[in-house]
Amino acid sequence: MGHLSAVLTIILKTRHVVRYDLFGENLNVMDTPDATLQPITHQLHSSTISLTNEGLTISISRCVWTTRHWNRLVNLMLQLVMTGLTWTTLPSRIQPIQGQPRWKQNTPDGLSCLLFAVMIRSDHPLRKLFDAIDWQLIDERCASAYKNQNRGAPAYAPQVLFRILVLMFVSGTPFESATLLRLETDLVWRWFAGLSVLCGIPDAGTISRFRSRVGVERFEEIMVDLIRACDTAGLLGHEESYYDMTGVAASATQATPYQRAVILSKALSTWLDANHGGVGTIDREQIASIALEVLRTPHPSLKTVHPSQIVFSQDTPGNCVQESTCNVSGWWQRILRKISRMKQPSPEAAEVNRAQVLQAAQELVSELPQAFGDPDATVGHTRTDGTLCGYRSGFLVDAKRFMITAIIFVTLSKAEAPTVTTALDTHYAIFGTYPKRLGLDSAFDRDNVHLYTEKHNIFSGITVRSRPGPAGVFHADAFVWNEEGCLLCPNGEEMEHIAGPYKNGHDRYRAKAECAQCPLFEQCLTTAQREKKLPRRELQTTTAAHQRAQRNRERSRSPEGKAIRRQRFSSEGVFGHVNRFHNGDKAPYRNDSMNHIAQLMVAFVYNLEKLATYG
Repeated sequence: MGHLSAVLTIILKTRHVVRYDLFGENLNVMDTPDATLQPITHQLHSSTISLTNEGLTISISRCVWTTRHWNRLVNLMLQLVMTGLTWTTLPSRIQPIQGQPRWKQNTPDGLSCLLFAVMIRSDHPLRKLFDAIDWQLIDERCASAYKNQNRGAPAYAPQVLFRILVLMFVSGTPFESATLLRLETDLVWRWFAGLSVLCGIPDAGTISRFRSRVGVERFEEIMVDLIRACDTAGLLGHEESYYDMTGVAASATQATPYQRAVILSKALSTWLDANHGGVGTIDREQIASIALEVLRTPHPSLKTVHPSQIVFSQDTPGNCVQESTCNVSGWWQRILRKISRMKQPSPEAAEVNRAQVLQAAQELVSELPQAFGDPDATVGHTRTDGTLCGYRSGFLVDAKRFMITAIIFVTLSKAEAPTVTTALDTHYAIFGTYPKRLGLDSAFDRDNVHLYTEKHNIFSGITVRSRPGPAGVFHADAFVWNEEGCLLCPNGEEMEHIAGPYKNGHDRYRAKAECAQCPLFEQCLTTAQREKKLPRRELQTTTAAHQRAQRNRERSRSPEGKAIRRQRFSSEGVFGHVNRFHNGDKAPYRNDSMNHIAQLMVAFVYNLEKLATYG
């Protein structure tokens, strides 16, 4: 095959013949119309390359092949001839049908078929992935997003662009631009995407428009199709599932407290200009001092900042609130929308005062950006990375083959616990049933989770949170309910219900007898309770929630619960795998919806690999 790759002669733009040495040297360029093109023949050892008006002919002598390679070539050629040189990765040729989108038709060519057959081995991992599902279903899912049925240029078939995204995430390539750069030269990638070696490839704008056009909802539908295919292949057990979340770092720069103060000061000035005709008696330094006052509580580092510094930063070229930056920033447009919705002063109101500006600042704080580059990314805490700027991704994993059955994607500032109920609802929408057992870590030891799992008869093995009581005394978890429904103190004595339920749902309980002689006196009563004339421990709790928490502790510590919690650690490997090989811990795009699509693609390629292996 070395002779074949030494020299190629191609026709460029139908009017120029360019001869290239494949080592990069341009041999010559001839401005020759096709009609007057003289045959060009190049002899290279025992091989011949000829170019005429009718086509390109490459002749390779058998002597350059080993017996083994020659026999393999003969078998491949026989297979290609028998199948009519059909290139299986191309989208099915769909005849124009009224009311249906029109796709670009990639015509198969002999050179592509030969190179793919010779160079891509039958057991290549991408062959297995390609054979795992029917890609034509993606065209059907996405058809409603296209409006080129009667006019406009034919579009790339959705499955072609989707397969390019699969290549990006299955290989762990960080960006679409790098993916397309490799697609230009990688023969196997072209085969998988359905692009011949002679055709061009989509540009980054085409891929971006495809994601936006198709949207999160259709990507979720495609993911559900794959999950159902996994279920049909027998890879789901529907007995036991695990759920957990991980941090996903945004492609953004975290905003500093100082930058947020500059932005808030600028926003307050804009609010005054829009609603009060200017700052009036409130000068810029006073506005800056109000902004610092509001932000110093969450950001103590601002205590040493003087308002004049904030004013100076607003006037410095290149700052985060310069006009050119604000005009293209999603976070600034969000602030302007908030200002337009804020309460307008009455026409007869006196000049705005400091208290009004302070109230406006408190309303605007929630709209301040937490990151530049991705206006939807937020700052939050994770158990492994500490503080992170980005999102949280959650996977519901079936225990049989550790297949992902639900994907949850939220900003990092959102609480974890409520997401598990959303994941279980998603699971139920697909299969019409809930997993019988569920393993969760201590982050989900919350009453709304206990209530949900009990309501749907899910045996939950949730690791119990460590909850110290007030001032070092026993927490409410140390008080338990007996079979008769009576609340017992840590020493086993009954407590009486003395008040409630209050508006917040709490009931109030108190020990029936004095606690002065109790051996747990020092550990159970607060200082204020011990100093009373008749010291007795009191407890406020929501009765039903307290009982659910006790039942969860009993389930978690039972043999079945312990087994679920041990097995749950195996599901951590899912996150390890997708983070290491598919960039599951990085958000490559610049907003929430597109990064949600990225997480769906991460789960898709993970499940697809499993289906190709075990299906």
